[in-house]
Amino acid sequence: MSEIISKIKAIRWQHLVIIMMMALVVAGTEGCKSTGKLSKKERKAQIENAKKQLQSIINGTSTLSYDEQKRVVAEIMDKNYNDPILNEMIIEAQQKLKTALANEQKIKAQKVDVARAALYDLLLNKDEKTADQLERELNAIKAQNLQDSELDELIARLEKKIKDMRTFGAAGSLPVKAQLENSFAAIASAASAGNLSQADATIQKTLQLFSSEDVPVLIIISREGSMVDYDKPTTIKRYLNLIRDTKANRNAIDAIMNDANGKIKGLDLIKK
Repeated sequence: MSEIISKIKAIRWQHLVIIMMMALVVAGTEGCKSTGKLSKKERKAQIENAKKQLQSIINGTSTLSYDEQKRVVAEIMDKNYNDPILNEMIIEAQQKLKTALANEQKIKAQKVDVARAALYDLLLNKDEKTADQLERELNAIKAQNLQDSELDELIARLEKKIKDMRTFGAAGSLPVKAQLENSFAAIASAASAGNLSQADATIQKTLQLFSSEDVPVLIIISREGSMVDYDKPTTIKRYLNLIRDTKANRNAIDAIMNDANGKIKGLDLIKK
């Protein structure tokens, strides 16, 4: 009897050992899955997919943005597949992205240079464009979205210039020369009609076109070839007051000099 009981106990112990071994196998399998280990087939498939992604970057046929392509290369590197061909492709793709970035920066620098020159020309407005014309060209530059601090400053200055031009109402959309000629005539006309308050208001508006009320004004008396004779120099404020006091506009505009902000810094007149 005791021998039978001993055999039963031995069978139960062996069964328990088998169950424990099976549990360890299952736990080990789950452990492998949790560490993300791949089968040979899965690893090969992922490597081939990575090669395809890298090849499109190397060929320049990828539809992804620069930042997205850079992320793809980094993710493939992090997988550490340790495949010789893939490693060479990673290096080649990195070099391709480096070259692409350099080209992109070069193209942007060229665009910034062109936009900067255009903005300076618009601020000087030597062609005497209207406010609407200036705004159209400004919007074309802004649409490029070049994100350059110097350009942003020039854009702000040009926007202010356009706004200042429009403070004159409909006349503000005219070229600066036309605005000045109209202002001179308006001051003389208002003074002749005895409306000095209107004349003074026009004088104040006209001064906004100048960098200061002390901007020099030269009046040409005569000109023969390169020989030019000038009247006694004056300032823009004094000249505008002279038009009001004499109730006459006896001079035409010969030349306008602008500063970097597009304000008038010098004015040459010539006797009519």
